[in-house]
Amino acid sequence: MSYGRMEMMQIHRSLIVLALVAVGLVLVGCNLPASTEPPPLDESAASTAGAETIIAQLTVVVETLTPEGIESPAPEPTQTPVLSDPTDTAEPTTAPTEAPTELPATATSTAAPTPTLDANDPRAGLGDAAFSDSFSDGSNWPLYTDDHVSFEVKDSKLMMTAFNPDKYNGWMLTWPVVSDFYIEMLAETKQCSGKDQFGVMVRAVKTEKGYIGYLYGVSCDGHYSLRRWDGQKYVQLIDWTPSEQLNAGANQTNRIGLMANGNKFSLYGNGKLIGEYQDDTHPEGRFGVFIGSAATSNVQVLVDEIAYWDLP
Repeated sequence: MSYGRMEMMQIHRSLIVLALVAVGLVLVGCNLPASTEPPPLDESAASTAGAETIIAQLTVVVETLTPEGIESPAPEPTQTPVLSDPTDTAEPTTAPTEAPTELPATATSTAAPTPTLDANDPRAGLGDAAFSDSFSDGSNWPLYTDDHVSFEVKDSKLMMTAFNPDKYNGWMLTWPVVSDFYIEMLAETKQCSGKDQFGVMVRAVKTEKGYIGYLYGVSCDGHYSLRRWDGQKYVQLIDWTPSEQLNAGANQTNRIGLMANGNKFSLYGNGKLIGEYQDDTHPEGRFGVFIGSAATSNVQVLVDEIAYWDLP
């Protein structure tokens, strides 16, 4: 009996030890490191949180993009906003490929035909032109069409079209870089009215803001102007001024000329001096043509010839 009683006591002690070990394991398990996985998130709560985050991000982006007083982006090399009124604004458009930097092999540069000129005509004593284009082809120009303007060569004429009265000047530059010169354009207006306009851009230089330079323009109602584009706005050097030397109206031909000699600019209409101004901002650069509509849809100008002469 004594042995039996002792065995029972040992079994009882073993059971107690096992129970204590089990409790200990449970207590140790409560102190194990927590899982790194986040608890599952309710889908509706997740959607709400995500939407709030997106809205917050969009709000920041919008506030960043539209601060007070934001300026329009700089225009590209052959396109610029604002046309007849320096207070008007418009967005620029993407420019086409630039003009070639040297004379293409297929292009021609010949002396312009010399009409019978008055002795006071600036072209009379200049001799052969350094560059002349009668548009037998378009190889001297980066011809293009966008939402505002079109430049194409057809039937030995440069056809410039401004589609809408959206107050854009669309321009196109050719390759020579010149300093002191006389430049002349012979062109005929088709459908036009008011301040629908065209002309030449000169001493255009490339900057981080695009091309900047001077624009001598004439309008359908017989006015002329000289402006300087600085990459963000026009500086009106000569505001729109009427001249009896310009043939006003649709279906009219004008020979407009600009002499740039140092800081002096002399403006001509059909061989007659109509305006002068001095400005020394740009001493040299490329030249080209421009067109813009302020009042009429599908304004069109046909350019027969453009030429320049180096000054002696």
